[in-house]
Amino acid sequence: MRRLVTLSIVLGLLSGCVHKELNANGEKATGNAGNEPASEIKDIGSFRLSDPEGPKVVDQELDVIPTEINPLVEKWITYFQGRGREHMERYLARSSRYEKLMKKVLRDNGLPEDIFYIALIESGFSSQATSHAAAVGYWQFIRGTGKRYGLEINPFVDERRDPVFATQAAAEYFKGLYSVFGSWYLAMASYNVGENRVKREVMNHYTRDFWELARKNRLPKETINYVPKFIAAKLIAKDPAKYGFEDIDYLPPIEFDHITVKQPVNMRQMAEKLNLNYEDFKALNPKFKGEVAILKGSELILRIPPGTTETATVAATESFVTDVKFIADSGDTQTYKIRKGDNLKSIARKYRTSVAYLRDLNDLPRKSRLTVGRTIYVPDRTPLRDRSDRKNNSTVAAKANAKPAPEKSVETAAAELIGGRFYVVQSGDSLFSIAQRYSTSVAELQKANNIKRKSKLKLGMKLKIPGGDNSSSAREVAKSKVHVVRKGDNLTDIAAKYNVSVSQLKQNNKKLRNPASLMVGTRIHIPVAENN
Repeated sequence: MRRLVTLSIVLGLLSGCVHKELNANGEKATGNAGNEPASEIKDIGSFRLSDPEGPKVVDQELDVIPTEINPLVEKWITYFQGRGREHMERYLARSSRYEKLMKKVLRDNGLPEDIFYIALIESGFSSQATSHAAAVGYWQFIRGTGKRYGLEINPFVDERRDPVFATQAAAEYFKGLYSVFGSWYLAMASYNVGENRVKREVMNHYTRDFWELARKNRLPKETINYVPKFIAAKLIAKDPAKYGFEDIDYLPPIEFDHITVKQPVNMRQMAEKLNLNYEDFKALNPKFKGEVAILKGSELILRIPPGTTETATVAATESFVTDVKFIADSGDTQTYKIRKGDNLKSIARKYRTSVAYLRDLNDLPRKSRLTVGRTIYVPDRTPLRDRSDRKNNSTVAAKANAKPAPEKSVETAAAELIGGRFYVVQSGDSLFSIAQRYSTSVAELQKANNIKRKSKLKLGMKLKIPGGDNSSSAREVAKSKVHVVRKGDNLTDIAAKYNVSVSQLKQNNKKLRNPASLMVGTRIHIPVAENN
C-alpha cells in the first residue's frame, strides 16, 4: 500500500512538469503544463580550455562505469565496433569539439557530466541533425519543447543548434525528469519516449527499475535499447582504444570570447574582414540560420575567436546591416512559389529533402497551411553551371540565390601546393580541414610534418602533404575538380551532377568509405576525363 501511495505522489508531481511526450502520431510533443513560462537560458560569455573546472556531481548510476554489462549493452558495443563503426568514429571525432564546453554547462547546472553522451546517441554532436519528427540540434528538441525551455526559435534564429543554449535547456529538462523518477535510467527513457508513457509503466508495474520494465517489454523497442545504447557509447567514448577505436581524428575543442553590439551584423562580411573562414565563424554562432545575425532584445552577442576582441569589434561595426532580411548561406537554398495542389510532402520529394527540413528551414509550425502564391525556401538543386544564368525576382531571393563561391578547379587546388608537395597555412586552417581538403588524415599530416598532437598551426607555416606530387593521390587531384559537400547532398546526387558514377567517386576519394560519412564542408575530388 505504501508503494502505491508513493507512486501516486510521483504521478501528481509529474503532471506539473513540462517535457516532451509522444502525441497520437507517434511524434514528440510537450507535456501537460504548456502554459508555464520558460526560464531564461544562461549564456557563457567566454570559454577557454584553461578555465578552472567547477565542482563535479557524483552519481553512482552515471559517473561510474556500470558493473552490469548485460546482453543489451554488449549488443550495442558490438554494433558500434562493427556495422556502426563509421558512425561512432565520426561521432567520436566531433565529441572532442564539444566535450569540455557541454560538460561545463552540465556541471554548472548540478548534473552528472556523463549526460553529455546522450547528445552522442541523439545527434552525433551535429548542430544540423534533424529527425523525421522535426527534432533539431545536438539534443534533438522539437519546436514546442525547445520554446518551453527558453530556446529562441524564429525565421532567423534556432537556439536548438547552439551548444550552450541547447545544453542549458537539456540540463533543465533532465533535472525535472530526475526529480520525478529518482532514476537516471528512467529519466533517459522518458527523454526518449516521453515521461507520461514511462509514468504509466512505473505505476502499473510498481517498479522504478528500468531493466525490469525492459525485460517485461513494457516500453517501446527503441526506448528499451536507448539506455543500453547510451551505456555502450559512454564506455567506448571514455576508453576508445579498449574497444578498438584508435587513430581517431579528433576535432580541436571549441574556445571563444564574445563581443556585444547594438545593430544586426552580416556574418559573412564580418568573417572576411577578420580573415576567417565563414564556415568556422558560423560554427561559433550556429544558432543563426543564415548570414545575418539579429538582435536579441536591444543587443547582439557574437562569439569570436579568443583574443580577437578589438579587431572583431571593428569588423562587426563595418558589417552592420540596416535593412534586416533573411540571407540564406550561399548555394544552400533557392525560392519556390507554391502552386495549386502542392503540399510539403510533394515539394520535399521534388527537391530530394524531407518535410521536417522544409518546416525547419521556413519556420513552419505543424498546423500551418500552404497558400497558393506563397514563397518558401527549398534546397538549391540547380546545377552549378546554370546558377549564374538564373534570374532573381526579388531582393531577398537575389541574396538567397547569390551565386556561390566557385568550387576550386584543378589549377586552383594545384596552386595551393608549392611544387605539388606543400600547403601554406592560412587564417582559420586546422589540421582537420587541411586533411579533408587533400583526402588524407590528421595522423598522416602529423607524421609527415613531425607535428605533436597538441601543437598549434601558425600562419604561413608550410605543411608537407603526404604523397607529394609523384603519388597516385596527387595525380588523382590533378585530374579532378573539387565539390564541397552542402546540406542535403548525397553521393548519388553528386555523381549525377558531374556525370560520373558513385563507384568512381569512391575510387577517387580514399576517405569516402560510406555515403553516411558525408559531412557538410567535406571536399570531394570529382574525376575528370583526360581530354578535359
